[in-house]
Amino acid sequence: MPKKRKKVGLALGGGAVRGLIHVGVIKALMENNIPIDYIAGCSIGAWVGAYFATYENIDIFEKEAARLKRATLFSFLEPTFPSGLVRGDALRKIVAKTVGHKKFSDLVIPLAIVATDINNGQEVDIHDGDLVSAIMGSMAVPIMYKPVRRNGKILVDGGLSNPVPDNIVKKMGADVVISVSLDNYDYAKIYKDTKMTLLNVASRSFSIIYRNLSFALMSDSDIVIKPKNDLVGMTGWKRFFMDKIDQKFINIGRKEAERAMPKIKELIS
Repeated sequence: MPKKRKKVGLALGGGAVRGLIHVGVIKALMENNIPIDYIAGCSIGAWVGAYFATYENIDIFEKEAARLKRATLFSFLEPTFPSGLVRGDALRKIVAKTVGHKKFSDLVIPLAIVATDINNGQEVDIHDGDLVSAIMGSMAVPIMYKPVRRNGKILVDGGLSNPVPDNIVKKMGADVVISVSLDNYDYAKIYKDTKMTLLNVASRSFSIIYRNLSFALMSDSDIVIKPKNDLVGMTGWKRFFMDKIDQKFINIGRKEAERAMPKIKELIS
C-alpha cells in the first residue's frame, strides 16, 4: 500500500498592502509542486487565501495587482462616520469581483477566515456562509474601515486576535503548517523620521500590536516564512500607491519561500 502523504496547511497573516508577498509565496509553492490542502487567512491573507481557495490558481491575482491597486485607492473616496473613516462598499465590490459571490462550500480548497468580534473581543473563526462578508470582516481595520455585521456579530480585523492563524489550519487537519508573517521589518528604522501626527501615532500603535501578536502566537507552525519588508503604516500606503512595487513584493515572497523550500520538502516527505 502506498504511503499516505502528509496534508499541508497554509496560514496567511495580515499586513494590508504587504499582502502581495503572499502571492509570491503561493507561486513558489505551486512551482515546486507543494500541495496546499487547507488555508486559514487573516485580513489581507484572508483575501489572497480565498482567491486561491476559489480557483487553485494565483496568476490572475498577480496580473490584476495594478488594477486592484487603483480600485483600492478609489475605495478611500467614500468616507463614512461615526464607526470608520471609510464605508467599504467600493472595496467590497473589488473583493466580490475577484472571488465571485461564492460560499465557503463552493471552494476548491477548505478555507477558514479569522475576524474579531468587537463586542466581546473574541476571535471569530469563519468556515461557512457568504465568502465576501467574511473577507470584509477580517479586513475591517478599526478606525479605517466600518465594522462588518455578520450573523449577529460585529466584525473587525482578525489581526486583533489572531494575526497568523496557524492554530486554525492545524485544527483543520494539516500535518505540516506553513505560516507567512508580513511583520518582519525594522520598526525603529522605518519610523525614525516620521512626524507624530494623530494618524501616524494610531498607525504605529496598530503595527506594534500586530507584530507582537503575530510573533508570539505562531506556536503551531512547522515553517515560518517572514520576508523582510518596509511597507508599513501611512508611509507604506503612500509608497503602495505612488511606487511601482507590485512585482517587487511578489518577488520578495517568492524568494523567501524558495529559501524555505528544502525544509518544506523535507517535512512533507
